[in-house]
Amino acid sequence: MEQYFVKEKIDSDEFKITDTENYQHIIKVLRHKIGDKIFLVDNTQSLFAATIKEVDSDNKAFLVETKKQTLKTTELPLNVTIACSLSKKDKVEWITQKATELGATRIVFFNSKYAIMHWKSNVVEKKLSRLQEIAKNAAQQSKRRVIPEVSYLNKLTDLVDIKAATNLVAYEESAKQGEISLLAQTLNENPESILCAFGPEGGFAPDEVEFLNDHDFLSVGLGPRIMRAETAPMYFLSVLSYKYELTVK
Repeated sequence: MEQYFVKEKIDSDEFKITDTENYQHIIKVLRHKIGDKIFLVDNTQSLFAATIKEVDSDNKAFLVETKKQTLKTTELPLNVTIACSLSKKDKVEWITQKATELGATRIVFFNSKYAIMHWKSNVVEKKLSRLQEIAKNAAQQSKRRVIPEVSYLNKLTDLVDIKAATNLVAYEESAKQGEISLLAQTLNENPESILCAFGPEGGFAPDEVEFLNDHDFLSVGLGPRIMRAETAPMYFLSVLSYKYELTVK
């Protein structure tokens, strides 16, 4: 069954969905009717099976009968922030979609020296709105309970203001020098939250990495191969999934 997010808390056996976006998509686009079943996630991240009971076309709303589910959460067992330097438009959207599917809690884009893309201040709000919608749709498709927050920092130096318990920077020079163990060592410490910064197509400038290192970001390699800007964060998230979700304890 499809899954959708609602902004309110579901606290009864019946719930009226009144937001126009859900009505338009569920009733008008997908043509669901009375008796059809869907999943709903409310603002407490609780999951409900919902059966459509009534459709109010005049007010663009519909009533569902709900039953709370006890299915295991689909969220990673730690908060993960993916911080990526700006890339081309389609890559930024692709990163948002795939990082959501792979479990990122927060997705941050930032400006950096070697980035080939720069956002003017008057377009940031519109771009973030678009990316947040992509994250929501990806979260619904992948049956997540959380929609990642998508944000933008005008300066790489602002990353130090959103640091997690463990902070990393994926640096290709570390990979070139044969560093292969720091990431594994760090994950073995089982941090409660983790942030990893990724550079643009041209990589990080040495002084940018030095700045992050000076502010407790550990430079790590992601294996012996040099990855594209959009591939590296997906590799990282996949490693986290294997480490914390798939490995037998």
